[in-house]
Amino acid sequence: MRGIIIDKDGTLFNYAYVWGPVVAKAIREGFYELGLRDRKLDSTAIRFEELFGVDEFGNNHKDGILFRPDLALFTISKMVLASLKAGLNPFKVKNKVFSKLNGISSMISEEIQRKEFPGIREIFELLKRNDYVIGIVTNDTVDTTKMFLDYIGIREYVDFIRGKDNLKKKKPSAEAFNQFIKEFNLSAKDVAVIGDTKEDMRFAINGKAGYRIAVLTGSGDEKLLNRMADKVYPTILDIKSDPVLFEKRS
Repeated sequence: MRGIIIDKDGTLFNYAYVWGPVVAKAIREGFYELGLRDRKLDSTAIRFEELFGVDEFGNNHKDGILFRPDLALFTISKMVLASLKAGLNPFKVKNKVFSKLNGISSMISEEIQRKEFPGIREIFELLKRNDYVIGIVTNDTVDTTKMFLDYIGIREYVDFIRGKDNLKKKKPSAEAFNQFIKEFNLSAKDVAVIGDTKEDMRFAINGKAGYRIAVLTGSGDEKLLNRMADKVYPTILDIKSDPVLFEKRS
């Protein structure tokens, strides 16, 4: 392995640990503005958090729309039912609540600064000591990604960043993967991909990556990820002893 592409949310950190409070706040604000109060507000917001994929308590929900966009129609139908149960027009819920959720990237900087990310910098230092070219490919924005990398002190180790705003097609399209191997003159078989979702593994497969690693800090869907990855670890911190990434080099 000579290159490595790493996802951000759910891979460098537990997704719900960072995004859960922000998602919950956006959902609750939306339902409050639609007129829900007290217990009905609480129960409806909690249900939508579960369907979205993360909740305010820092839990990931593996079948949420964040982690399983392939189940989107099924999940949206559940959101419609939850809206009707709360006495709300589903179209008004879509316009209000999802407009709030679409703006959460602008709310994340304050949340990030309240969090700690032990061990991540050491992993990137280890990769660089082993001469890896490092890319970050995320479905988040590039600016939010750079802000996070700066905050935890690893941007200097990252050679390549792609997000939803500088790609024509986001993951699982191999567009970013192909740009990575072309820019650094790498063979696809010499690149590893680390991610936390089915979409990340599909991205690696579409790019013909030589090694696929999944971590359980996103959806936590171990059964699914075991079918798609070469190796599954509890967290990214566990890759430090990976025999493929850090095999002895002549």
